[in-house]
Amino acid sequence: MALLVLGASANIARAAQTLAEALILVQMSGADARALVRDDVDELLTLDFTDRELLESFGRALLEPRPPAAVVSVTEHGVEPAAFLSHLLGTPGTPLKVVERTRNKSLMRSRIAAAGIGHLNPAYASATDRDAVRQLLEAGPVIVKPVDGTASEQIMLVRSVQEVEAVPDREGFIVESYVEGIEYSIDSFSHNGIHTAVGIAEKATEGPFVEISHVMPPPSLTPDAQARVCQAVAELLDALELADGPAHTEVKVAGDAMIVVETHNRPGGDGIADLVGMTRGIDWRRASLGWPLGIREPERGGDVPAAAMVFFTAPPGTVTAVETPSLERSDVTIVEWGLDVSVGDQVRELRSSRDRVGWAFLAGESPEACRDASAELRASDIVRTDGAQL
Repeated sequence: MALLVLGASANIARAAQTLAEALILVQMSGADARALVRDDVDELLTLDFTDRELLESFGRALLEPRPPAAVVSVTEHGVEPAAFLSHLLGTPGTPLKVVERTRNKSLMRSRIAAAGIGHLNPAYASATDRDAVRQLLEAGPVIVKPVDGTASEQIMLVRSVQEVEAVPDREGFIVESYVEGIEYSIDSFSHNGIHTAVGIAEKATEGPFVEISHVMPPPSLTPDAQARVCQAVAELLDALELADGPAHTEVKVAGDAMIVVETHNRPGGDGIADLVGMTRGIDWRRASLGWPLGIREPERGGDVPAAAMVFFTAPPGTVTAVETPSLERSDVTIVEWGLDVSVGDQVRELRSSRDRVGWAFLAGESPEACRDASAELRASDIVRTDGAQL
């Protein structure tokens, strides 16, 4: 039987092709994905799978007569449609109600509170509740973000009710007390309600909370603190009733406090799956796709003690020069790198992950070495723009 994958990238398509005899790849309309398919083996269909009515018609007309073995997605905008199709067709997968709790931050906060683990929540309120927002601001600055946002978009640090009320479409936003501390992302795999961490990364951000590096294992988290972070993630996933499959959870640690930022029923982006492979020897993309088929990925042991993904940024303006990333140290190696801009391209102000201009994978002898090397690369002028002189 075929495996249906919604919104596959090239990496995901390659991993999926090791799992099933044939794939049904469903891409958003307009996406050019012909290079992803194997001739005479896979099917490629285009569909706006975020349109629930269109998706239901598609499922009943094309899939009910010959349902796939499973419907999966590991993209943020594909996990909910995948759960809907799985429910419609009766194929294994994460229940739709569970996915909705991970996609909607207000639902997630409510579930955490109802489960008696409110210590994992910051103080929060709807962006439309003026009195509650004012109370939050009395204690300090707040974060305003979409309840279903992705890619660090539209996340704001604000200090006044007026700033909150200036946000368009406030009905779709949540306000949370700003929490100091270091942020970590935990990728985990669940089976029958047992949650196992496959990788913990320490995160650094720039500008409006745009992620600019991930280091695995986390250099500033002690083994005891790692155990407490994993326990917090397990409590969260239990509260959301996510019993099987992958999850990517972001947690801030401030002293003894652990605050959940958000969670998703998919692996982390930004190359985190590659960091898991490098440090743990787990094909995390394949594991995240194959679990509804009963496929489990063994841990084979990583090739390196530590790894990092670092992103390059540049001042807004026209690109005037680009350089090859390099490090003058013996304890960290640049494994792979790439730039998303060239001379003459325009660089936008850093407002989301889509505004980053390049990346590099690092392998190192220790997490601390990878963290320091990431900072060194970030400080070098890999991409220069005419905006740097403004």
